[in-house]
Amino acid sequence: MSVWLLHSNEPTLDLLLDQLDLPHGTRVPTQDEPTCVIHWGCFHTERPGQRTLQSVKSLLRSSAPRKMAEVLQVHGILFDLEAKNRHTYEYLVPVFHLQALGLFQKSFGVFYGTPHPLQKQEESDFMELLSETLPYHAVRAKREAVKAVYALGLDYGVVRIGVRPGGELAVLELQAIPKLTSRLAELFAEAMHRFAQELVSAQTVKQETMLGADPEFLLRNEQGKVIFASRFLEKEGSVGCDAIVLPGFRKVYPLAELRPEPSHDVGQLIINLRRTMQLASRHIQDESLQWIAGGMPVKGFPLGGHLHFSGTWLNSELLRVMDNYLALPLILLEDATTGNRKPKYGYLGDFRRKRYGGFEYRVLPSWLVSPTVAKGVFAMAKLVADHYALLPARPLNDLALQEAYYEGDKSRIRPLIPGLWGDLMRLPAYRKYEKYLTPIKSMLLRQEGWNEQGDIRRGWKIGPFRVKEESSINS
Repeated sequence: MSVWLLHSNEPTLDLLLDQLDLPHGTRVPTQDEPTCVIHWGCFHTERPGQRTLQSVKSLLRSSAPRKMAEVLQVHGILFDLEAKNRHTYEYLVPVFHLQALGLFQKSFGVFYGTPHPLQKQEESDFMELLSETLPYHAVRAKREAVKAVYALGLDYGVVRIGVRPGGELAVLELQAIPKLTSRLAELFAEAMHRFAQELVSAQTVKQETMLGADPEFLLRNEQGKVIFASRFLEKEGSVGCDAIVLPGFRKVYPLAELRPEPSHDVGQLIINLRRTMQLASRHIQDESLQWIAGGMPVKGFPLGGHLHFSGTWLNSELLRVMDNYLALPLILLEDATTGNRKPKYGYLGDFRRKRYGGFEYRVLPSWLVSPTVAKGVFAMAKLVADHYALLPARPLNDLALQEAYYEGDKSRIRPLIPGLWGDLMRLPAYRKYEKYLTPIKSMLLRQEGWNEQGDIRRGWKIGPFRVKEESSINS
């Protein structure tokens, strides 16, 4: 048995059970125990070590609107507790396991999109949008709904989102135990069947994770002015430029981005990364320009150190392990300006599915600040992706630790490192990456912050700081 739906005969649940092929009931069987239990409702005791969706603790926390608002605010999500503000649109977004299942719209102004003529929601005037090309705010609402569900420690829910006249999004309601309609029940049943199939596939098809990256950096002249990377680089290619969006949705391309060839091997990925830096140096021929990285070395220019994964299943457990064992410890290496990108950027659980079938973990700042940090990040990410099921600690379940993450409070995070690192050391592949992990562990324990104002080429031996051998970087 793979997945069991555990419930307490909640109202409207029959609509879901009528369409569900998965086993379900008010008690989990003691024989033929399921691999994963989906909790529907708050009235169950969780078994230690049992994989679950929708933890009881998160369900209970989400039942109190003021507590929900407090948690969402920490993650940079506006929760309109009284719903007194005027909204141009409202969206209803059902979410299950990191995916928005659909989109329903109630318009208070001009209506955009193509509503389905038969899908008017019972007891409401929300209409389902089935157009492949959704309005801009509709796309944002779907992302915000997934973000809100994850931030609350949930795995599913129905989120009502309002769009204010100025374009600001606010969560108006989040049902952790959804009040189902026929259409919502259909969407949730399909999602649960899909989750069960993915879980079985992940258990039976074992692959080694392919790791890639696309870290960003800035170019700054001697007068301290940012020089746009688009002056030297094209948008596409292994070395390119990336955009930031200005008010009015205007894009500019100030960020330089490296896109090394991915690899199963951490050492090879480091070599590939440095090759893209050498290529960038040939394109950026003005050696007087500083190359700077980190989180926000210059105000208004947030930088990311995105990691790409393929060959591993994107699931909420993996994302939470990444947050706890990678993003949280790296706070100890941040410079004073690194955290200025949060929570708009660098919020916990930030990911994006990619066309190649993998996904991008978007939480980290640009770790290009030094080869030591980059190697350590790659090794930690590889360990987590290949062995996340063996990493049980979840300090970020505590709201105080979430606040410490967003505030960059190193004093509250430093005591966690020995325990988290001890879990990593017990993994089968730790010794394989030990030469990359030991130096970054020492930096973490010393809370050795990186310098966001230094030229990264010196550490990487690029440009005016050239060396002949790549092996000096990879060693």
